[in-house]
Amino acid sequence: MSLSVTLGVGLLFTVVAAEKAPQQPVAKKPTAQQPPVRSSQAQKPAAQAPAAQAPAAAKSTAQAPAPKSATQPQAAKPAATLHPVEEGILARTNAQRARYGLRPLRLDFGLQNSARRHAQWMSRNRTMQHTSAPVAENIAMGQNSSQEAVNSWMNSSGHRANILNSGYTRIGVAAYRTPQGTTFWCQQFMR
Repeated sequence: MSLSVTLGVGLLFTVVAAEKAPQQPVAKKPTAQQPPVRSSQAQKPAAQAPAAQAPAAAKSTAQAPAPKSATQPQAAKPAATLHPVEEGILARTNAQRARYGLRPLRLDFGLQNSARRHAQWMSRNRTMQHTSAPVAENIAMGQNSSQEAVNSWMNSSGHRANILNSGYTRIGVAAYRTPQGTTFWCQQFMR
């Protein structure tokens, strides 16, 4: 798998890793909080482990936060119900923060919906591209589990900087899989 990071103005770094996770079937769709998908689109939230077919390559990129705030705190809204793979991303991200003495990130309803929309968009269009929303964002493609995605991000300085930024307090996470088995991952962060 390869891991790509875009830093600053168009600098691209690629790292090659040789890690594979065991294969397991795709999980069912999360609760009604998930944006509706027409059956013709056939995207599914990614399962905790890979689909039957392993993707050929994996990539991920990190994006620094935009200067202005995209969403306001969502404390008044009900908490988002997470799909098991999303729970895995959140738990592994917060475990990494704990290793460095940082407070855990709080799930934010608005960021969660934004991350889901963006991961769904990437899987539908089969392209890895950062959102236009003014948020800090880690995206990835092709990892087979939340553990593999978070490990890939932690092995990249730009992604690790987002995960370990002590100024961030809120997060939204998502993973969607194409019918061909490629998983698109998204983490969005805000203060």
